[in-house]
Amino acid sequence: MSVVADAASTSAAPSLLVEHRPWWRSRVTLTAAIVGVMLVCYFALKAEYPWPASLTWNSLPTYLNDFQTWLVDQRNAESPSLVIRAFNGFAEFLDNLVNWFTSFLGWMTWVGVSVGGVLVSLRFGGVRAAIWALAAFVMFAASGLWVESMQTLALMLAAVGLSLLIGIPLGVFAGLSTRFERAVTPVLDAMQIIPAFAYLMPVVILFSVGPGAAVITTMIYAIPPAIRITALGIRGVPANTVEAALAMGSTPAQTLAKVRLPLARRMLLLSVNQTILFALSMVVIAGLIGGKGLGDVVTSGLNSYPALALLAGLVIVVMAMALDRVTESVAERTNPARRHLTDERRRKLRLASIATGVAVVAVVAVSRLLGVGADYSRTTARDWLLARIQSMLDYVQNPDTALFRVTSWIGDHIVQYGLVPFRNFLVETPWPVTLLGITLISLAVIGVIGEWASAMDTASQVLVATVLTVVIGLGLGVWAAESRTFSRILRPVNDVLQTLPQLVYLIPLIYLMPVSVVPGVIAGVLYAFPVVARLVENGVRNVEANTVEAAESFGATRSQVLRKVKVPLAQDAIMLGVNQGIIMVLAVVVIGGLVGSPGLGYEVAQGLARSDFGLGVLASVAILALGIALDRVTRGARRAQLEEGP
Repeated sequence: MSVVADAASTSAAPSLLVEHRPWWRSRVTLTAAIVGVMLVCYFALKAEYPWPASLTWNSLPTYLNDFQTWLVDQRNAESPSLVIRAFNGFAEFLDNLVNWFTSFLGWMTWVGVSVGGVLVSLRFGGVRAAIWALAAFVMFAASGLWVESMQTLALMLAAVGLSLLIGIPLGVFAGLSTRFERAVTPVLDAMQIIPAFAYLMPVVILFSVGPGAAVITTMIYAIPPAIRITALGIRGVPANTVEAALAMGSTPAQTLAKVRLPLARRMLLLSVNQTILFALSMVVIAGLIGGKGLGDVVTSGLNSYPALALLAGLVIVVMAMALDRVTESVAERTNPARRHLTDERRRKLRLASIATGVAVVAVVAVSRLLGVGADYSRTTARDWLLARIQSMLDYVQNPDTALFRVTSWIGDHIVQYGLVPFRNFLVETPWPVTLLGITLISLAVIGVIGEWASAMDTASQVLVATVLTVVIGLGLGVWAAESRTFSRILRPVNDVLQTLPQLVYLIPLIYLMPVSVVPGVIAGVLYAFPVVARLVENGVRNVEANTVEAAESFGATRSQVLRKVKVPLAQDAIMLGVNQGIIMVLAVVVIGGLVGSPGLGYEVAQGLARSDFGLGVLASVAILALGIALDRVTRGARRAQLEEGP
């Protein structure tokens, strides 16, 4: 499930009045004029005015590498400074926390973990949740990756627990205080805009490598949804209910504990759901900086044992889907709006919870008495799975197959008619024109730090992927809004695509698309278009019924109502979809650097591989600047639409 999809109807309500401006003042005309000026300058002056060397800070990588050396020396000194001791102490605490969770899961034995997970899911989520939990544990065992799965689960428990410990209180405060919400929003925006790749290198430098650094990286990505959704839930409690509690003499603390939090329970559990999914996608990437588990298997197996990397990716998919379905089921079953419990029913549920706890303890105790080990794997099942995956890889890489010819044709045409023209246009257009045409401040940072060409390479990939994402998402979203049947068909597809961690998209695509730059583009489209489709569907469907009825009463056809009423009134939701889509595309495209896609992501990957702090940080800063530029450009259009409303 998606944060933005669930919030679309509340935060992006369409305006009923649309300002009609002269065609020459419309945004389409102004945008076309800017692009036209850039095209004229490109054809007239291409390659004559690259980014000037005099404006590039060439010595910055040296300073950054010197800073890295100084930090390492301080960390290894006999008496490090107070700040360094604080960083080291926090990293050691996180390392110990992850190791404790890993040891605890091992102590429970594989039988105890499996039975306990299924029973807890059954008690709080129902039969369907228990089936998903059982399927996940069976997959962990059959794949022969039980230990790695438990390491990932331990990392998740640490990262999600700390993220919720920080995010939920801050979210409650943000829901109660508009001033605090305004103050924290820019920070949350930055945490969500920055692609995960951009802060891997700084975290490594400050906290070294290992589980602690992986937890910190994951928390940066997972805390924002916890804060945002919790605040949304607190603000969503009916005002008359709060006023009634206050009128009865409740203190603000009592109102919060006994009214606001219980009524916001479903949103709180939704924040847990989204925090888990965001954390899981980062835990995989954190395998690059010492986070053990399935992420490490994926990243190390990409070049050495692709079949094993794909198998680990499949296990990650099952884990993500199981956690998503279990937490969603718990949220639905504990929603106070749908449950009116009697005292007898509460007593029975309390007894069921106690019985579940006793059963889990008994299973663990019996397992340990019988000497059941911490690990379980079926070698035959693993060998069978790896053989099937390898046969699939052999098929898709065979140049004589029809599939290879189709994917090669698609990849070649995307490069020839999409990526190369866009890259040449952005790189060879006189730099002042590109700078003013897109944005001034953020892209100037990219030029000054010497990452102009790589940033424009990445931007070309992002633009191509965004165009494809918007076209697919807009078409599917409108179709789903107009057809309930198609909406029901599309929903599980969107659920699966949104549940998959980012890195998992790349694994099959690097074999289906032989051109190195294409997998990142296609993966970005697959990762982003479900959000665009959901937002468009919600926006079009939530247009006021009386407005549609008025148009139909004047004789408008269904097509005319869609084109001239619904879509214009859903512009805010559509632009929100474009904004979210372009940021999600950037997040995946830069990860394509792991499989050789050129651009900023490749430089971050090279910085990590070579321990080149300067290269990695400069590329990270450029990714940050590019992300802020793209976010502000699309968000600016949405804000302008809101200001020009009724």
